[in-house]
Amino acid sequence: MTIKHLLTKEQETFIKKHKISQDLLINANGEGMSDDLLQQMHDEGKVFAYNVNDCAENVEHSFRTISGDCPQCDPTKVTAALREHKNGYIYIAGSKKGSMIKVGSANETKARTPTFDISSSKYGGYDDWEVLFHARTVTMGRIERQFQEKLSEYKTSYQFEKAGKLQNGGELYRCSYAKAKEVILDAENQLPADFTLISEKKHLISEYNFKNLKVRVATPAADVTV
Repeated sequence: MTIKHLLTKEQETFIKKHKISQDLLINANGEGMSDDLLQQMHDEGKVFAYNVNDCAENVEHSFRTISGDCPQCDPTKVTAALREHKNGYIYIAGSKKGSMIKVGSANETKARTPTFDISSSKYGGYDDWEVLFHARTVTMGRIERQFQEKLSEYKTSYQFEKAGKLQNGGELYRCSYAKAKEVILDAENQLPADFTLISEKKHLISEYNFKNLKVRVATPAADVTV
């Protein structure tokens, strides 16, 4: 799977080591991660761009993931990027105590009906999480990332304890179930064959249409001349 004259031996070794399929690669032709390139990657189902302009950390690196990360600098980004085209489940859950929506994913198992053990995890400090929607998808990471991008203005931060240490958590949003469901509908329109085994608790969703509260961005104070 050597791509002649564009990849160094080090890069070819990296691709083979991490089992990156050539079908997931796109040639950036020496340019940066432009909006046009990202759109092309979305349209063609590509996950990694090669022959990208130099990495800020290492001029020998010319790979980027679809999220803009350099996988050669941080190989953990490879796993995250490969999740773009991994089978699994996307779900939307709600907490009435917190007036929050959680969007998450779960790996596919042999069980016919997926289980989402989120109440016991006390995300955001709440134990009343109810899974309102879930669907199987063949592009789990892609749909999850789409959620994160489109709901980013409603995202709230929180901490939770793991192994005795405080960790920063994500995937929680101060928005209504209806707002989160819009992202699913958008994805379904773009990828009509992507979702299967769709389940929605329609008798409950009216109880989770919380206010859509956008994140407040602090603006720097103006300089005052005395």
